[in-house]
Amino acid sequence: MRRHSFSRPIARVPQRFVRTAIHHDYVDGVWIFVSIRFSKRLLLLDECRGAFLRTLVYLGGYCTPEQAQKLGLANSPTRVAAQLQVLKNAGFLRQIANYPVIHQVTMSATRLVGADLMARRRHTPPTIRCKLLGVNFYLEARTWPAEFTFAHSEKITVLNAAGCPTDALPHVAGHPYLWQEFLLRRADGKLCIAAVDRPDNTPKYQTRTLTERYGRVLEHTASDFRLIVVVSSEGRARLYRKWAAQPIAGRFTQDTLKPYQVRTPIPQVNISFEEKQR
Repeated sequence: MRRHSFSRPIARVPQRFVRTAIHHDYVDGVWIFVSIRFSKRLLLLDECRGAFLRTLVYLGGYCTPEQAQKLGLANSPTRVAAQLQVLKNAGFLRQIANYPVIHQVTMSATRLVGADLMARRRHTPPTIRCKLLGVNFYLEARTWPAEFTFAHSEKITVLNAAGCPTDALPHVAGHPYLWQEFLLRRADGKLCIAAVDRPDNTPKYQTRTLTERYGRVLEHTASDFRLIVVVSSEGRARLYRKWAAQPIAGRFTQDTLKPYQVRTPIPQVNISFEEKQR
């Protein structure tokens, strides 16, 4: 029987094998080494840091220090900066911009929730602004109050319980796909899907695609379901109200598809060439 040795110096392990082990977890000896390193870093995550990272992954993976404080990482700007540095040193976050300061989760953070969710990948400045807008929406919606459901399987369960069969949910490649939007329940009991407006797409296009994706959900949960589009300006909100009253909205109306203008402004995102190479 072949015996494996784990006593060889780590420096002799080719880098390509380490990368393969991270993704496939079957390279002789190497995956055990990577797992130990990851488990040691997990020891740095107390309940507060762990909850912050998991929430941030589900919200899209980006935050400013101000948002991190509102998400409960720490109760002062100085302590937030220190906590962010700890998470950066441990490999759970990386700083992608200096002004404004913006942090993004890494693959180590996405492993905490068991899925990538595309939160760790590189994104364009418009997409990053959308992610930051989504964080502000979450922070404001919690005060309505609203209860969010983040895990994909739990979203399906909640919508099934509301009377929507799985085959009526949005699908991609033959499988239910609810990763892109938020699912929340308001205090009045109504379920809402919230999608963040993309300024590089027109409200007409986004109204059409969203209502096509969730038209059958509305059909099965008509009195208890709403579609929200999260916007950053009154101008965009006005355009969504306009298209919600047009035939392109399908089964939706101005009562069941509404824009929500986030009160807290989001910063402009300017990422330099050097920052993109990090």
